[in-house]
Amino acid sequence: MPQEFTLSRRKALAALGTVGVASAGAGVGTSAFFSDQESFTNNSLVAGTLDMKAAYSVHYSDWSVDELDGIDDADVTMTDGEARFEPGPTRVPGIEFATESDLQQFLANTLVHADGDASCPDGTDAEDLQRPVVELDDVKPGDHGEVTFDFALCDNPGYVWLQVADATASENGYTEPEADDPDEEEGVVELLDAVRAAYWIDDGDNYVDGDETFGSRGSLREILGELSGLGAALDGDISAEEGGGTGEQGCFSAGEHSVGFVWWLPVDHANEIQSDSVRFSLTFYTEQCRHNDGTGDRLSAFVNDDAPLNDQPWDGVVADRTGEEEVVVANNALTQVNFPNVPPFGPPPQTLPFGFTPRVVRVSTGTTVRWEWKTYDDTESPPADPEDPDGPLLFNIIPHNVVALDGSFGSGPPEPAEPTETAPDFSHTFTDPGLYLYFCEPHGGPHFHHSSPGVPFQEVINETGMRGAVIVED
Repeated sequence: MPQEFTLSRRKALAALGTVGVASAGAGVGTSAFFSDQESFTNNSLVAGTLDMKAAYSVHYSDWSVDELDGIDDADVTMTDGEARFEPGPTRVPGIEFATESDLQQFLANTLVHADGDASCPDGTDAEDLQRPVVELDDVKPGDHGEVTFDFALCDNPGYVWLQVADATASENGYTEPEADDPDEEEGVVELLDAVRAAYWIDDGDNYVDGDETFGSRGSLREILGELSGLGAALDGDISAEEGGGTGEQGCFSAGEHSVGFVWWLPVDHANEIQSDSVRFSLTFYTEQCRHNDGTGDRLSAFVNDDAPLNDQPWDGVVADRTGEEEVVVANNALTQVNFPNVPPFGPPPQTLPFGFTPRVVRVSTGTTVRWEWKTYDDTESPPADPEDPDGPLLFNIIPHNVVALDGSFGSGPPEPAEPTETAPDFSHTFTDPGLYLYFCEPHGGPHFHHSSPGVPFQEVINETGMRGAVIVED
């Protein structure tokens, strides 16, 4: 479990682990966890192994006077930290410098922590880096931060994906100014939409220059949604063919590489974001380029994606149901989760109905998969209302649905809609071979959505890891 440190403004301890971004008083940080292929034990697509070395450096700007030490004030132009920040060799969010050397001095002044050695063969192994949370309090409109992740692929070229996990967002109660702000919307964490973010493949100097461009840019909500689940395939410095692969995605050559991630809070936001917080983890996943097509292990990446309330990963078991005309998958199946210690759940871990069983199933073309709503009796489930022991049972009224990641099938809105209703089963016939990934929207969705009642955040990605897959073969 990541260690956590409470840090004062401008005194940051950073390392690979959770990224947090928050408004005044709630904390800001940025970092990531690197892993090479060897740590993904369920991956069956890799033709060889890779050794990844890792390092990082973190910058944070809060407009403190010492940030301009060694820079002539006349050579600095303050901008508005605009939402659509255009990067360049003399620009960071909110500030433009006269020369590139001034920007480099600014980065030296705002460096808060660096660690690791991304070199082969004796660099820092990813698993040997600490993974605490980076906490910076009292973040204000106009602030920005940047982290450069350095990694080295030893021995072989590799495909690399940037992914996000454990993404949660909370309003943490309302301050008086936030409650009175006309832009405040109940149940929506405005900070997700106010903070802007971008990432790019960097040359190691911590800013965008030369031929570098943002791989993607948008609100933090948009970027985290893009990186969730399968993540974003990063286009490396060599073609897949040159690296011995067969995919369209470029590979990274054996050696050292860097990826930058920047966030900024434009100055046109104020009360509506007070007390809001966002927390997430960034992950780099890599597999050997040679003999691979660059599609990655989509199954493990999606089904085993970290969930904030479920640390029980998929065990790698695939239920073989080939040759059967109809296959039943239990919806609302029991799994171990970590909800808060509130009635009627009790202390974590709890066994609650937030799973599909079997989670991954292999079938033949023409097979119909029926997601059957599992029901419970009063010996298995507590009542939904502890004061009404004869009322509906809790396990039977938690809303679920089935949604294909590619949109090819879906059961509609989460069921049951009312506590007294019985949720219907859902069936789909698979006519074409392939890998079909699916999820329950309230509890395994790949984008931010409202979380379950009683949890300590308002919006979440992949809340309980309620995801599954159907592998269809001819």
